[in-house]
Amino acid sequence: RGKCYDPRMSVSFDRLTQRLFTKLDIDDLHFVEIECKMRVVPEESEKLREWLHGRKGIKHRKSAFFFDQFLDTPANELLKKGASLRLRYKRGGSAVYLQYKGPGFTRDGLLYRSEFSSARLTGVLLEESHHDIVHFSNTTVESILRGQASSEMAEAMRRHLGAATVRRITAGPIIALYQKEKFEVDLGSAFLEPSLDKVYAFHIAKKGLHALSTFCEFENEIKAGDGALEAKLEHMDEMLDFNRDIARRFKLKREPLDKYHRCASFFVR
Repeated sequence: RGKCYDPRMSVSFDRLTQRLFTKLDIDDLHFVEIECKMRVVPEESEKLREWLHGRKGIKHRKSAFFFDQFLDTPANELLKKGASLRLRYKRGGSAVYLQYKGPGFTRDGLLYRSEFSSARLTGVLLEESHHDIVHFSNTTVESILRGQASSEMAEAMRRHLGAATVRRITAGPIIALYQKEKFEVDLGSAFLEPSLDKVYAFHIAKKGLHALSTFCEFENEIKAGDGALEAKLEHMDEMLDFNRDIARRFKLKREPLDKYHRCASFFVR
């Protein structure tokens, strides 16, 4: 401990962990996500996909199709606080998870934030009859946190958002469909998870779905098998080098917004 794993960051492990505790306001750094996001112009997307498939040391893990329903209060309080909450639908919608990402900060082109996910949910039913902004019918976010989420996730949301705001989360006006190509780079005690996403975003209005945006995005996240932060920081050099190389090859620009804020910022001044 105390060793500086990345001299360019000019911060010791102890100082960085203290900053993460303070800035992210969580009690367990196993729930810290470290990633970069870069915009990909459509004409470069196929070239980038082929490069990732053909590059030595990069393993293609899977192609995935799924969709997210981003949740918020009617006044978009999570959006304004820099947080995001989503229901992630996998396996054709039969497997649903509640996922929360807290407010974060960027440093050296990397985004640091907290990330939590529930186990597979049971009893989540959605109002479908009027094609309006989707509301929960037989459950609430608060009841999911109480019965189907970890104590760490529930505590983080109440701490970041406030219990009253959590109770006001009733709407899901943004739907995002993903076509994701996921890869892996083994680093020993950690691994990189680069991915190429094509996202189709829609707003659910009273008259039906309205297309918001279609965009491509490159993401790269550093992960460790047990989520240990020290293992991630040990390999930060490799992640930064990988990001610089791919940005230079394909002239990628950093994307400062996560998907929810990129899609929903249209609705908030």
